[in-house]
Amino acid sequence: MMVDSEIGFVADFVAEMISSPAGIALFICIAVIFAILQYFILGYAKRLSNESTTKALHLCLTHTAVIIVQYVLVAIIAFVIVQMLVLSQYNTIILYPAVFISDGLLIVTLALLSRALLSWYRSRAEQRTKESNTLVLILSLSMVAYVMLGIITLVSDIALLQEQLSVVTSSDVAYFPTFEPEDFVSQLNTVFYAGSSIAYVLNWVGIVMLLRPYIQRLGQIKFWAIMGVVMVYYLASFPLFVLGYFNPAAERDVNVMNGTLIFSVGAVLSGILFGAARLSIARTLKGSALRNYMAIAACGTVLLYVTLQAQVSQAAYPPFGLVSTACAGLSTYLIYVGLYSSAVTVSQDLALRQSISKSVTAQSKLLDSIGTAQMKTELQRRVLTVAKKASDDMAAKTGVEASMTEDEIKDYIGRVIKELESK
Repeated sequence: MMVDSEIGFVADFVAEMISSPAGIALFICIAVIFAILQYFILGYAKRLSNESTTKALHLCLTHTAVIIVQYVLVAIIAFVIVQMLVLSQYNTIILYPAVFISDGLLIVTLALLSRALLSWYRSRAEQRTKESNTLVLILSLSMVAYVMLGIITLVSDIALLQEQLSVVTSSDVAYFPTFEPEDFVSQLNTVFYAGSSIAYVLNWVGIVMLLRPYIQRLGQIKFWAIMGVVMVYYLASFPLFVLGYFNPAAERDVNVMNGTLIFSVGAVLSGILFGAARLSIARTLKGSALRNYMAIAACGTVLLYVTLQAQVSQAAYPPFGLVSTACAGLSTYLIYVGLYSSAVTVSQDLALRQSISKSVTAQSKLLDSIGTAQMKTELQRRVLTVAKKASDDMAAKTGVEASMTEDEIKDYIGRVIKELESK
């Protein structure tokens, strides 16, 4: 995806290279890899949802919709490839549904995730710690910001595609239209850069809060140096864009091309960093369903930052950037499934622990008359039955199981019993 999106950015600089047989072969290879890997990614996401005893209806519907959308996008890419191989040209009209479908899926899935996180934040506002509430709220707001960016991207791409030729041939050069500052598209681009900076900062703060327990492992100086450098690197493109130094539509000069590549890579590095943050948490959760949810969210995060930088509205030959654009909706779906399932799992673990504590206290009063050793055995048996039923009820309501295994439940029951004994 990174190769595809970066070539798309500088397609006008390397027009002869990418329109050569080698360039066309590279585009086809990227498309084939995308088609194959998305099959396995969607299959893995489906297996994760099937691990629950029951499935949430909205997750099942979303998964079905994503499968349909992604295979429609694969068909569009295949149609473009056939046109190039047979006619040495392709119709730009086929790019419209690709952009609309992919950006539309991105907007819908991030909107669903924003709604789920905000709903979870409100429902748990009195039960969670202040810091945990703030983290969920910040992540929710960052998702809302990315929804707005998705809408701006969709409108901007459609407007830019209208400036392109109806048929692009192997002799045509990718075209980045220029607009006056007062034009709608120029103002839209300014809003996009400002909005992306806000969304990035919110996500950056959320990741820092998420990683606070792990700062000591890496070292505070190294941690803040990495986070600070990546943040400055990413945000530097906005003032440079406003001042006219960072402009993909500028004249074809090698320095301009290098500058475009350097700053566009900043988003990719940020995505890798944010993805690594979630993977580092997943690694600490061995044997837990939460580990898989966090890992899939991490993969989606990396893909999202790559695909958000992709652009197909320049109508290059071949249309580099199209495959990355087609991956945008898939990336947000992975984030949606991973973060939603993680949030529900953590919430259910907390509720299950509270249920166990109350049950141990209640059952201990009923068993107070029998011997201590026998009481502990009977107490564990009764509470374990109650805990399993509570866990099943939670899974039936949400479609996502709690991550606590039977051994972990027994261990927690033992700790609660010890606390009662000490009191």
